Amino acid sequence: MKVNRSITLRSFKKYQPRQIAKFVKGFFNGRIFIAGLGRFRVVDGKVVAYKHVNKEHKVLIAVSEINKVVSELSRSKTVSI
Repeated sequence: MKVNRSITLRSFKKYQPRQIAKFVKGFFNGRIFIAGLGRFRVVDGKVVAYKHVNKEHKVLIAVSEINKVVSELSRSKTVSI
């Protein structure tokens, strides 16, 4: 029997995109919570907002900003030889 639970991997007390991106980059799937913004999913190393909060402007900005930092961190790793 397979139980599908909603487990939060990490809670962030402040919205700090770089800190969150470093965590997200290391985990490919899971859930995070950011105080003031709510719950998010991490899918394939990217932050994704739940459908019911997907229309909130501040949530969309936060998701895009975190994912931008994740991609910058990924690029800087591969470029610096």
